[in-house]
Order: sequence, then C-alpha cells, then structure tokens
Amino acid sequence: MFILPLMIGAIGFGYYPAVSGIVTSLFKWNGTGERLFIGLDNYKELFSDTIFLRSLGTMLVLLVPRLLIGVVMPLIMAELIFNAKNAKMQSFYRVAVLVPMIAPGVVGMLIWKNIFEPSSGLYAKLLEGLHILKRGQVIDFLNDPDWVISTVILLGFPWVNGTSILIYISGLNAVSGEVIEASKLDGCRTWRRIFSIDLPLLLGQIRYFFIFGFIGLLQDYGLQIVLTNGGPGYATYVPGWYMYKLAFQSGRYGYACSIGTFLFAVIFAVTFVAFKLMHYGPFARAQDD
Repeated sequence: MFILPLMIGAIGFGYYPAVSGIVTSLFKWNGTGERLFIGLDNYKELFSDTIFLRSLGTMLVLLVPRLLIGVVMPLIMAELIFNAKNAKMQSFYRVAVLVPMIAPGVVGMLIWKNIFEPSSGLYAKLLEGLHILKRGQVIDFLNDPDWVISTVILLGFPWVNGTSILIYISGLNAVSGEVIEASKLDGCRTWRRIFSIDLPLLLGQIRYFFIFGFIGLLQDYGLQIVLTNGGPGYATYVPGWYMYKLAFQSGRYGYACSIGTFLFAVIFAVTFVAFKLMHYGPFARAQDD
C-alpha cells in the first residue's frame, strides 16, 4: 500500500509516455488533429532520411570521446585523491570537486561560449600562444565545420567535477585494507595495484557510468540548444535534436516518436550487451580473479 502511490506516479509519468511514444510512432499526427495509422511508414522514411543518417554519424563522433572522458577522467581524479598522503587535503579535494555543481549546467555552457569567442576568447588566445593559430587569425569555433566537433568535445575541460569522483572514491574506500597491505608486502607498486586490484573491484561503478553515460549522451542535445543550434549546417545534428525540431517546430509528432523509439531500441540493446559482458565476459573473469 505504501509503494502503490509511487508506482501509480511512475506508471503515469514514466511508463505511459514511453509506451504512448512507441504507439504514436505508428501514426501520422501533427499533435492536435486526428491520428492517421500508417504502420511502419515512419520507420521506412527514417532510414532513408539523409539528415537522420548523418545525425547518427555525428552522434557517434561526439559520443565515443565524451563517454570515455566521463568514465576515465573521474576515475583518474579519484585515484589521485585516494592516494593523497594528507587526509585534510583529501577532504578538501572531495569538497572542491562538488563546488562547480552549484552553478546550473546552462550557466556553465554560456561561460564556455564566451571562452570560445572567435577573437577575444581564452581558447583563441591559448591556441595563439601554442602557435596552432597564427597571430590575428580569427576562427568562429562554434560555426566552423572543421572546428566545431573538437570544440564541443572540449566543453567542460578538465571534466572532473561532480559526484562521479565521490562514487569512485567510495568504491576505493571499500577495498579491503588487508588486500592493499598484502599487495605492498608483495612489492606491488601503485600502477600495478590500480590495474590488478582497483579496476576489477570498481567494475560495478564503471558499468554504472558507462551505461548511464551512454543513455544520457544518446539523448542529450543541450549543447545544440545553447551553443550551436545544430549547426553549422548539420555538423552538430544528433538524433535527439532532430527529434525535438520535428516535434516542436515541424509538428511531425509521429515521425519524431519513431526516432525516439529507435533510440530506445539502441539503448536497450547496448545496455543488455553491457550487462552480459560484465557478468559473463572478460570483465567478469577479471573481477573473479
């Protein structure tokens, strides 16, 4: 009885919209008028849509480095904090990595937009100082097809703020002190301990960040809204952004829902494979060892 009200809310606001989106993908609908059942025609159009197919390629180009950054960089920072000798400095760093979360994400993006200003921004000055750009050369990083992808990947550098670091640190703190002490007696140095002890015992956290990072990045189009508007041209179009424009600017709700259903299928398949690999693949064997 105590769980039932929450389940009603979850069904009404979580399950129903998802199921409704899948059903709507089988209709031609502008959001207000009568729905016209067209079966799989939206999907047939989807896989011949050059804009959508191009957005898939852009999504992969953005997703792979950002996913690796989201999994690896917090882990590196967590290891550095965990291996700090001074306990007070450990506490300071744990608090310091959380402070940037006080500012809303959109504010952070707007700050980076100023950093990427073509002539006066910090990014341009830094590239000039490294002699990558000629003095006085002006490049609109967010509107140049040759620069925009690398620029948006750089967004958030050095990618070490947030709760991810604390989750990794909690996993490291859970490692038995006896195991660490025994490794030291056996002559195991820090790097060997990280790869032989820490990483196998952190596979639960790594899987969590991989799966939820993949889901979040596949659905994310916040930087397109704030920074690029999908441009220049279609250079930063991703499926989520295309779906948003189709639904709320073009009024093609049925077609937009077919994109959402496709993303759901991809997320489900990747999540299923990731769990299988973690439980039965080489990762599981490494954890057992």
